[in-house]
Amino acid sequence: MNLIVSSVVSRLRPYFDGLLREEGETGALYIYDEELGDRASCCTTGEAACFYLLDWKLHQGDGKDIARKLAEDVRRRQLPQGAFGQPYYVKKGEAGTVDIAEIGAVANSLYHLYKGTGSEAARSSLVQSAQYLLTQVAEENPGAVYKNPNATGHDVLNGDIYAAHTFGRAYQVTGEELFRAKAEEIVRHVADRFGKHSPGWWPYTELWDGKVGMGNSVAYQGTIIAFAHTVVPLLPPPLQDRWNQVAREAVDTMLQAMEEGPNDFNEAPWWCRDWNNAWEIWLSFSRCPEIEGASNYVISRLCETEEAVLKEGAACFRPKVTSDDPERTPVTTTFRKAATFAGILSYLVLDQAEDINAESSERK
Repeated sequence: MNLIVSSVVSRLRPYFDGLLREEGETGALYIYDEELGDRASCCTTGEAACFYLLDWKLHQGDGKDIARKLAEDVRRRQLPQGAFGQPYYVKKGEAGTVDIAEIGAVANSLYHLYKGTGSEAARSSLVQSAQYLLTQVAEENPGAVYKNPNATGHDVLNGDIYAAHTFGRAYQVTGEELFRAKAEEIVRHVADRFGKHSPGWWPYTELWDGKVGMGNSVAYQGTIIAFAHTVVPLLPPPLQDRWNQVAREAVDTMLQAMEEGPNDFNEAPWWCRDWNNAWEIWLSFSRCPEIEGASNYVISRLCETEEAVLKEGAACFRPKVTSDDPERTPVTTTFRKAATFAGILSYLVLDQAEDINAESSERK
Protein backbone atom coordinates (compact mmCIF):
# COMPACT_ATOMS: atom_id res chain seq x y z
CA MET A 1 0.00 0.00 0.00
CA ASN A 2 2.87 2.40 0.77
CA LEU A 3 4.03 2.38 -2.87
CA ILE A 4 0.54 3.29 -4.08
CA VAL A 5 0.23 6.09 -1.52
CA SER A 6 3.62 7.45 -2.56
CA SER A 7 2.56 7.36 -6.22
CA VAL A 8 -0.73 9.18 -5.56
CA VAL A 9 0.98 11.84 -3.45
CA SER A 10 3.62 12.47 -6.14
CA ARG A 11 0.96 12.78 -8.85
CA LEU A 12 -1.26 15.16 -6.85
CA ARG A 13 1.42 17.48 -5.51
CA PRO A 14 1.82 19.51 -8.74
CA TYR A 15 -1.91 20.32 -8.64
CA PHE A 16 -1.65 21.75 -5.12
CA ASP A 17 1.62 23.50 -5.96
CA GLY A 18 -0.15 25.32 -8.80
CA LEU A 19 -2.63 26.84 -6.34
CA LEU A 20 -0.06 28.18 -3.86
CA ARG A 21 0.15 31.97 -3.67
CA GLU A 22 2.25 34.44 -1.69
CA GLU A 23 1.03 37.74 -0.28
CA GLY A 24 3.09 40.49 -1.86
CA GLU A 25 3.60 42.55 1.27
CA THR A 26 4.15 39.85 3.88
CA GLY A 27 5.24 36.82 1.86
CA ALA A 28 2.63 34.75 3.72
CA LEU A 29 1.60 31.58 1.88
CA TYR A 30 -1.98 30.62 1.07
CA ILE A 31 -3.99 28.53 -1.40
CA TYR A 32 -6.23 30.06 -4.05
CA ASP A 33 -9.32 28.02 -4.96
CA GLU A 34 -9.91 28.94 -8.59
CA GLU A 35 -13.52 27.75 -8.80
CA LEU A 36 -14.40 29.52 -5.57
CA GLY A 37 -12.66 32.65 -6.83
CA ASP A 38 -11.14 33.25 -3.42
CA ARG A 39 -8.74 31.87 -0.87
CA ALA A 40 -9.42 28.27 0.02
CA SER A 41 -11.32 27.65 3.23
CA CYS A 42 -9.38 27.20 6.45
CA CYS A 43 -10.51 23.58 6.62
CA THR A 44 -9.32 22.64 3.14
CA THR A 45 -6.12 24.66 3.58
CA GLY A 46 -5.38 22.65 6.72
CA GLU A 47 -6.08 19.38 4.94
CA ALA A 48 -3.75 20.38 2.10
CA ALA A 49 -1.10 21.34 4.67
CA CYS A 50 -1.30 17.86 6.16
CA PHE A 51 -0.89 16.45 2.65
CA TYR A 52 2.35 18.45 2.30
CA LEU A 53 3.51 17.03 5.63
CA LEU A 54 2.80 13.52 4.33
CA ASP A 55 4.70 14.34 1.14
CA TRP A 56 7.69 15.41 3.22
CA LYS A 57 7.59 12.23 5.28
CA LEU A 58 7.51 10.15 2.11
CA HIS A 59 9.82 12.14 -0.17
CA GLN A 60 11.59 14.81 1.93
CA GLY A 61 11.96 18.12 0.04
CA ASP A 62 10.17 21.34 1.03
CA GLY A 63 6.81 19.87 2.03
CA LYS A 64 7.40 20.40 5.75
CA ASP A 65 8.11 24.09 5.30
CA ILE A 66 5.03 24.57 3.10
CA ALA A 67 2.90 22.69 5.63
CA ARG A 68 4.07 24.97 8.45
CA LYS A 69 3.35 28.12 6.44
CA LEU A 70 -0.14 26.94 5.48
CA ALA A 71 -0.86 26.18 9.15
CA GLU A 72 -0.01 29.80 9.88
CA ASP A 73 -2.54 30.88 7.24
CA VAL A 74 -5.24 28.76 8.91
CA ARG A 75 -4.54 30.33 12.30
CA ARG A 76 -4.39 33.83 10.86
CA ARG A 77 -7.84 33.49 9.27
CA GLN A 78 -9.55 31.56 12.07
CA LEU A 79 -12.62 33.38 13.38
CA PRO A 80 -12.14 35.23 16.69
CA GLN A 81 -14.39 32.80 18.60
CA GLY A 82 -12.34 29.84 17.36
CA ALA A 83 -14.60 28.49 14.59
CA PHE A 84 -13.83 28.40 10.85
CA GLY A 85 -15.95 30.05 8.17
CA GLN A 86 -17.46 27.77 5.52
CA PRO A 87 -17.47 29.66 2.19
CA TYR A 88 -19.46 27.24 0.01
CA TYR A 89 -22.99 27.96 -1.24
CA VAL A 90 -23.00 31.33 0.50
CA LYS A 91 -24.81 34.36 -0.88
CA LYS A 92 -22.21 36.64 -2.41
CA GLY A 93 -21.22 39.42 -0.06
CA GLU A 94 -22.28 37.52 3.06
CA ALA A 95 -19.98 35.99 5.65
CA GLY A 96 -19.34 32.26 5.49
CA THR A 97 -21.41 29.97 7.65
CA VAL A 98 -20.04 28.22 10.75
CA ASP A 99 -20.34 24.43 10.96
CA ILE A 100 -18.88 21.76 13.21
CA ALA A 101 -17.70 19.74 10.19
CA GLU A 102 -15.22 22.47 9.27
CA ILE A 103 -13.68 22.11 12.73
CA GLY A 104 -13.75 18.34 13.08
CA ALA A 105 -12.47 17.59 9.59
CA VAL A 106 -9.34 19.70 10.04
CA ALA A 107 -8.60 18.96 13.72
CA ASN A 108 -6.52 15.91 12.81
CA SER A 109 -4.50 17.98 10.36
CA LEU A 110 -3.76 20.60 13.00
CA TYR A 111 -2.72 17.89 15.45
CA HIS A 112 -0.34 16.21 12.98
CA LEU A 113 1.01 19.56 11.79
CA TYR A 114 1.94 20.43 15.36
CA LYS A 115 3.42 17.01 16.06
CA GLY A 116 5.21 16.80 12.70
CA THR A 117 6.47 20.36 12.23
CA GLY A 118 6.32 21.92 15.70
CA SER A 119 3.91 24.55 14.38
CA GLU A 120 2.62 26.62 17.31
CA ALA A 121 0.07 28.11 14.92
CA ALA A 122 -1.42 24.64 14.35
CA ARG A 123 -1.49 23.91 18.07
CA SER A 124 -3.08 27.24 18.91
CA SER A 125 -5.68 26.83 16.17
CA LEU A 126 -6.62 23.34 17.41
CA VAL A 127 -6.98 24.48 21.01
CA GLN A 128 -8.99 27.56 20.04
CA SER A 129 -11.41 25.45 18.01
CA ALA A 130 -11.86 23.03 20.92
CA GLN A 131 -12.55 25.92 23.29
CA TYR A 132 -15.18 27.20 20.86
CA LEU A 133 -16.87 23.78 20.78
CA LEU A 134 -17.20 23.89 24.57
CA THR A 135 -19.53 26.87 24.07
CA GLN A 136 -21.67 24.77 21.71
CA VAL A 137 -22.38 21.84 24.05
CA ALA A 138 -26.13 21.16 23.82
CA GLU A 139 -28.29 22.38 26.67
CA GLU A 140 -30.59 19.40 26.04
CA ASN A 141 -27.83 16.80 26.44
CA PRO A 142 -24.23 17.47 27.58
CA GLY A 143 -23.05 14.51 25.49
CA ALA A 144 -24.08 16.30 22.30
CA VAL A 145 -22.75 19.40 20.53
CA TYR A 146 -24.77 21.66 18.24
CA LYS A 147 -23.88 21.21 14.57
CA ASN A 148 -23.93 24.98 14.16
CA PRO A 149 -25.45 27.94 16.00
CA ASN A 150 -28.48 27.86 13.70
CA ALA A 151 -29.12 24.11 14.02
CA THR A 152 -29.92 23.63 17.69
CA GLY A 153 -33.23 21.80 17.32
CA HIS A 154 -31.75 18.34 16.84
CA ASP A 155 -28.75 16.13 17.53
CA VAL A 156 -26.43 15.42 14.58
CA LEU A 157 -24.55 12.32 15.69
CA ASN A 158 -21.60 12.52 13.31
CA GLY A 159 -21.19 16.13 14.41
CA ASP A 160 -20.94 14.96 18.00
CA ILE A 161 -18.03 12.71 17.03
CA TYR A 162 -16.32 15.51 15.10
CA ALA A 163 -16.42 17.41 18.40
CA ALA A 164 -15.16 14.43 20.43
CA HIS A 165 -12.31 13.98 17.95
CA THR A 166 -11.37 17.67 18.27
CA PHE A 167 -11.50 17.52 22.07
CA GLY A 168 -9.36 14.38 22.06
CA ARG A 169 -6.69 15.90 19.85
CA ALA A 170 -6.75 19.11 21.92
CA TYR A 171 -6.23 17.05 25.08
CA GLN A 172 -3.24 15.32 23.51
CA VAL A 173 -1.46 18.65 22.91
CA THR A 174 -2.49 20.37 26.18
CA GLY A 175 -3.09 17.67 28.78
CA GLU A 176 -6.24 19.55 29.87
CA GLU A 177 -8.53 16.95 31.48
CA LEU A 178 -11.66 18.93 30.58
CA PHE A 179 -11.11 18.12 26.91
CA ARG A 180 -10.60 14.41 27.55
CA ALA A 181 -13.61 14.18 29.84
CA LYS A 182 -15.87 15.88 27.33
CA ALA A 183 -14.65 13.57 24.56
CA GLU A 184 -15.48 10.58 26.77
CA GLU A 185 -18.94 11.95 27.57
CA ILE A 186 -19.71 12.39 23.87
CA VAL A 187 -18.49 8.92 22.88
CA ARG A 188 -20.60 7.38 25.64
CA HIS A 189 -23.66 9.29 24.41
CA VAL A 190 -23.16 8.26 20.78
CA ALA A 191 -22.56 4.63 21.79
CA ASP A 192 -25.84 4.74 23.72
CA ARG A 193 -27.72 5.81 20.56
CA PHE A 194 -26.39 2.96 18.40
CA GLY A 195 -29.12 0.60 17.21
CA LYS A 196 -31.90 2.45 19.02
CA HIS A 197 -34.01 2.70 15.86
CA SER A 198 -32.53 0.15 13.43
CA PRO A 199 -30.12 -2.69 14.36
CA GLY A 200 -26.56 -1.80 13.35
CA TRP A 201 -27.33 1.85 12.58
CA TRP A 202 -27.14 5.37 13.89
CA PRO A 203 -29.59 7.79 12.32
CA TYR A 204 -28.07 10.92 10.82
CA THR A 205 -30.10 13.15 13.16
CA GLU A 206 -32.31 12.65 16.19
CA LEU A 207 -34.73 15.10 17.73
CA TRP A 208 -34.19 15.84 21.40
CA ASP A 209 -37.10 13.59 22.34
CA GLY A 210 -35.23 10.65 20.79
CA LYS A 211 -37.23 10.41 17.59
CA VAL A 212 -35.50 10.17 14.21
CA GLY A 213 -34.97 13.50 12.50
CA MET A 214 -33.30 12.02 9.40
CA GLY A 215 -32.57 8.34 8.92
CA ASN A 216 -29.59 6.08 8.32
CA SER A 217 -26.49 7.06 6.37
CA VAL A 218 -23.57 4.92 5.28
CA ALA A 219 -21.52 8.07 4.67
CA TYR A 220 -22.16 9.66 8.05
CA GLN A 221 -21.87 6.34 9.89
CA GLY A 222 -18.44 6.15 8.27
CA THR A 223 -17.62 9.60 9.62
CA ILE A 224 -18.49 8.47 13.14
CA ILE A 225 -16.24 5.40 12.98
CA ALA A 226 -13.40 7.21 11.20
CA PHE A 227 -13.09 10.12 13.61
CA ALA A 228 -13.92 8.35 16.87
CA HIS A 229 -10.90 6.10 16.33
CA THR A 230 -8.36 8.61 17.63
CA VAL A 231 -10.36 9.13 20.84
CA VAL A 232 -10.58 5.44 21.79
CA PRO A 233 -7.11 5.25 23.45
CA LEU A 234 -8.16 8.10 25.76
CA LEU A 235 -11.23 6.25 27.09
CA PRO A 236 -11.48 4.00 30.16
CA PRO A 237 -10.98 0.32 29.15
CA PRO A 238 -14.66 -0.76 29.53
CA LEU A 239 -15.77 2.03 27.19
CA GLN A 240 -12.92 1.22 24.78
CA ASP A 241 -14.13 -2.37 24.55
CA ARG A 242 -17.74 -1.30 24.14
CA TRP A 243 -16.90 1.19 21.41
CA ASN A 244 -14.72 -1.26 19.48
CA GLN A 245 -17.58 -3.75 19.46
CA VAL A 246 -20.00 -1.08 18.26
CA ALA A 247 -17.55 0.01 15.55
CA ARG A 248 -17.20 -3.51 14.17
CA GLU A 249 -20.97 -3.99 14.07
CA ALA A 250 -21.42 -0.59 12.41
CA VAL A 251 -18.84 -1.43 9.72
CA ASP A 252 -20.45 -4.82 9.06
CA THR A 253 -23.78 -3.02 8.59
CA MET A 254 -22.20 -0.55 6.19
CA LEU A 255 -20.64 -3.33 4.11
CA GLN A 256 -24.00 -5.10 3.81
CA ALA A 257 -25.69 -1.84 2.80
CA MET A 258 -23.09 -1.15 0.13
CA GLU A 259 -23.86 -4.46 -1.51
CA GLU A 260 -27.42 -3.19 -2.03
CA GLY A 261 -26.49 0.27 -3.25
CA PRO A 262 -27.86 3.55 -1.88
CA ASN A 263 -31.58 3.79 -1.14
CA ASP A 264 -33.90 5.70 1.16
CA PHE A 265 -33.26 3.31 4.05
CA ASN A 266 -29.47 3.16 4.03
CA GLU A 267 -28.68 6.69 2.78
CA ALA A 268 -31.46 9.05 3.80
CA PRO A 269 -29.34 12.18 3.14
CA TRP A 270 -29.63 12.19 -0.64
CA TRP A 271 -26.53 14.35 -1.09
CA CYS A 272 -24.29 11.55 0.28
CA ARG A 273 -25.11 8.81 -2.22
CA ASP A 274 -21.84 9.03 -4.17
CA TRP A 275 -20.23 6.50 -1.84
CA ASN A 276 -17.10 5.99 -3.94
CA ASN A 277 -16.15 9.59 -3.27
CA ALA A 278 -17.20 9.69 0.39
CA TRP A 279 -13.66 9.29 1.68
CA GLU A 280 -14.87 9.11 5.28
CA ILE A 281 -16.20 5.63 4.43
CA TRP A 282 -12.75 4.68 3.19
CA LEU A 283 -11.12 5.98 6.39
CA SER A 284 -13.66 4.19 8.59
CA PHE A 285 -12.94 0.88 6.90
CA SER A 286 -9.22 1.38 7.43
CA ARG A 287 -9.95 1.56 11.17
CA CYS A 288 -11.17 -2.06 11.11
CA PRO A 289 -8.47 -3.92 9.13
CA GLU A 290 -9.44 -7.21 10.78
CA ILE A 291 -12.72 -7.16 8.82
CA GLU A 292 -11.81 -8.65 5.44
CA GLY A 293 -14.42 -6.79 3.41
CA ALA A 294 -13.37 -3.49 4.94
CA SER A 295 -9.64 -3.92 4.28
CA ASN A 296 -10.32 -5.11 0.74
CA TYR A 297 -12.41 -2.01 0.07
CA VAL A 298 -9.60 0.28 1.26
CA ILE A 299 -7.04 -1.31 -1.07
CA SER A 300 -9.49 -1.46 -3.98
CA ARG A 301 -10.46 2.23 -3.74
CA LEU A 302 -6.84 3.30 -3.33
CA CYS A 303 -5.87 1.39 -6.50
CA GLU A 304 -8.84 2.85 -8.40
CA THR A 305 -7.94 6.35 -7.23
CA GLU A 306 -4.31 5.91 -8.27
CA GLU A 307 -5.49 4.89 -11.73
CA ALA A 308 -7.86 7.86 -11.94
CA VAL A 309 -5.16 10.30 -10.83
CA LEU A 310 -2.72 8.85 -13.38
CA LYS A 311 -5.26 9.36 -16.16
CA GLU A 312 -6.89 12.65 -15.18
CA GLY A 313 -4.85 14.26 -12.43
CA ALA A 314 -6.90 16.27 -9.94
CA ALA A 315 -9.69 16.53 -12.52
CA CYS A 316 -10.86 13.14 -11.27
CA PHE A 317 -12.14 14.99 -8.18
CA ARG A 318 -14.29 17.39 -10.19
CA PRO A 319 -17.64 17.70 -8.37
CA LYS A 320 -20.62 15.82 -9.73
CA VAL A 321 -23.06 18.14 -7.91
CA THR A 322 -23.03 21.74 -9.08
CA SER A 323 -25.14 24.85 -8.52
CA ASP A 324 -26.39 27.23 -11.15
CA ASP A 325 -27.34 29.97 -8.65
CA PRO A 326 -25.35 33.02 -9.78
CA GLU A 327 -26.03 34.73 -6.45
CA ARG A 328 -24.18 32.09 -4.46
CA THR A 329 -20.70 30.66 -4.31
CA PRO A 330 -20.28 27.05 -5.58
CA VAL A 331 -21.71 24.17 -3.53
CA THR A 332 -18.24 22.64 -3.69
CA THR A 333 -15.14 22.79 -5.89
CA THR A 334 -12.53 20.49 -7.40
CA PHE A 335 -9.98 21.76 -4.89
CA ARG A 336 -12.31 21.10 -1.96
CA LYS A 337 -12.86 17.52 -3.14
CA ALA A 338 -9.15 16.97 -3.79
CA ALA A 339 -8.17 18.49 -0.44
CA THR A 340 -10.68 16.29 1.41
CA PHE A 341 -9.19 13.21 -0.24
CA ALA A 342 -5.64 14.42 0.40
CA GLY A 343 -6.38 15.12 4.05
CA ILE A 344 -8.02 11.76 4.65
CA LEU A 345 -5.20 9.96 2.85
CA SER A 346 -2.83 11.74 5.24
CA TYR A 347 -4.91 10.68 8.24
CA LEU A 348 -4.92 7.06 7.09
CA VAL A 349 -1.11 7.00 6.95
CA LEU A 350 -0.23 9.27 9.89
CA ASP A 351 -2.82 7.86 12.29
CA GLN A 352 -1.78 4.33 11.40
CA ALA A 353 1.86 5.20 12.12
CA GLU A 354 0.78 6.63 15.48
CA ASP A 355 -1.15 3.45 16.27
CA ILE A 356 1.89 1.31 15.45
CA ASN A 357 4.15 3.47 17.62
CA ALA A 358 1.69 3.23 20.53
CA GLU A 359 1.56 -0.56 20.22
CA SER A 360 5.34 -0.76 20.16
CA SER A 361 5.58 1.37 23.31
CA GLU A 362 3.07 -0.86 25.10
CA ARG A 363 5.12 -3.97 24.30
CA LYS A 364 8.35 -2.48 25.72
